Amino acid sequence: MGTTWKIHIKKAAAWTIRALIVGLITGVVITLLAAMIKAATETRQANEWLIFAIPVGALLTTYLFYSLGPQLQQGTIRIMSLITKSEDEADQARLRSYTENVADEERPISTTLAPLLLITTFITHLVGASGGKEGVGVQVGSSLASYVGEAESRLRKRSFDLHIQGVYLMTGAAAGFAALFNAPVAGVLFGLQFSNPRINRIDAFLPALVASYTATMVSQALHISVIETVACPSLPFTLPILLQLLLVSILFGLISRFFCILTHQVRRITARLTANPYLRSLFTSSLLLAASLLIYLLHGNFEFNGLSAHLIKEAALGTTTALSPLYKFVLTILTIASGFIGGEVVPLLVIGATTGSLVATTFGLSTATFAMLGAVGMLSGATKLPLACFALGLELFGFSSPTMLFFVCAVSYFISGPASIYKSSST
Repeated sequence: MGTTWKIHIKKAAAWTIRALIVGLITGVVITLLAAMIKAATETRQANEWLIFAIPVGALLTTYLFYSLGPQLQQGTIRIMSLITKSEDEADQARLRSYTENVADEERPISTTLAPLLLITTFITHLVGASGGKEGVGVQVGSSLASYVGEAESRLRKRSFDLHIQGVYLMTGAAAGFAALFNAPVAGVLFGLQFSNPRINRIDAFLPALVASYTATMVSQALHISVIETVACPSLPFTLPILLQLLLVSILFGLISRFFCILTHQVRRITARLTANPYLRSLFTSSLLLAASLLIYLLHGNFEFNGLSAHLIKEAALGTTTALSPLYKFVLTILTIASGFIGGEVVPLLVIGATTGSLVATTFGLSTATFAMLGAVGMLSGATKLPLACFALGLELFGFSSPTMLFFVCAVSYFISGPASIYKSSST
């Protein structure tokens, strides 16, 4: 056995052990996060008056972040930035220690980040803001992986280089995403590509794979609460079907593009109104409360507030209303602008599913199939991660027409343009 092969085996074994630890810890914490979201949702549904606490929740979230560290609120962006830096350092063969490369104020990981995210996400869903869970799950996973890496470096009494720190972060992100959706393949692809879709970080493939599968198995063993879906009929590979899918994929891509652009624009507009973060939060959260009450008057309930994951199943059954996509769209934009913590993936799945169901009902198509295609197509366009979304569609919905699903993910991605939910343009 040659020296090169021995080094390869040693590295693979080391990263397997690291990934197992990250996956085990992340699976437990992500299950806790899902349980907290479920408890917050059930509490709010049993006490509808809590919807009036939306401005209070936004102000409390702002206070917690600004008192503990304003930079923590941009955790996902900072994690992506560090992963990108780690790739640049590896390419240029200029690996230095993490402490030397990243200034204190730029570090995305803090020991306070994970518990802070759990608390603020609970607040988001307790008061009924239209937030998700994957953004927090990814940050929590990366944070936990960073803690594991820091603990190892202290035990070994030497700092890891920036490249290894980046692999740790991708491993945690993969585990967090996989555990939340019970989708290990999507978790692997998400972890490898979310920081920069143009780069396939194959150097992190093994640890991301091990951590994703481990975290998923742990969360399943702990009976994590996941999105309930409906079996989707398959589609034949024919030209008429492809033309139908082309048209609806263009629609999904345009809506996701509008969502991303509007999200960034609303943030810019509110930032120009005042430099005071509390006034900004109070203003936008008051708009969120007003929109919630208006929708209640029009629709009769608050089902579009909070996670609203049940609407994905209802969309597949064809029981959602024509204005469902608009309601969820508006509430999600205002939630993001208000500074609430959670994520955009589940709200985007809801918007896409209800849109797809509406299209299917209008043209006499399968609501279950087109609700699923709408959900995944919207997500592909908004995240700029068509491969991860393709895998998520297969794992989450159990769709038996991968050729058609891939087509929708690809077209939606191309039509949606450069803007994404993570940054203003892909880089």
